[in-house]
Amino acid sequence: MDERDHKQRSRAAFDRQASTYDSSGYGRHARRLHAEVVAAVESFPFTAVLDVGCGTGGTLDAIVSAHPEARAWGIDLSAEMIARARERLAEAGGRAGGAVDLQVADAEHLPLADEAVDLVVCVDSLHHYPDPAAALREMRRVTRPGGGLVIGEWRLAAPLRHLMNWLLPRMPEGDVRVYTGRELTDLALAAGYSALRCGPAGVRGQLLVARR
Repeated sequence: MDERDHKQRSRAAFDRQASTYDSSGYGRHARRLHAEVVAAVESFPFTAVLDVGCGTGGTLDAIVSAHPEARAWGIDLSAEMIARARERLAEAGGRAGGAVDLQVADAEHLPLADEAVDLVVCVDSLHHYPDPAAALREMRRVTRPGGGLVIGEWRLAAPLRHLMNWLLPRMPEGDVRVYTGRELTDLALAAGYSALRCGPAGVRGQLLVARR
């Protein structure tokens, strides 16, 4: 399967899941990571934040609720997910009309200027990216020097991870790979970040925290 096929499958899957993502099993793993992601962002002072693969906006809503003065962006490949995120953020006080800019976009081609944000978060999304190195380079490009990166991902023990990494490219949802902590760290380092920590989070999850 080439990169375009992975992206088309991911987009179609999340368009289908968008209406029930916040209450169904599809979004359960991401929901279990939200609290620890929100806690991790407090490691960085920030006035501008980007959520890459923002889905229905759950993580971004929590961050903006805690930091209403922050300028925020969210991007997702799925138009239906972005529509749900706009509804959520509008219902949470109209922030989508001013403080939050939500766009359908590709993680490999972020619609932001160089050094536009202090903080990038990416929750349960990186494992869908056919070129994670390119996506992380884009995240670094839009991050100001000294800014932060928080990535939440799956964490599976070796036998199950090996099985899943054989199955995932053959499944219809567009998933690519479940990463080890070492792999996540190496990807961040290769993109030009300095890794601060990477460890277990949530249920079968892990959190990478890094600085540009």
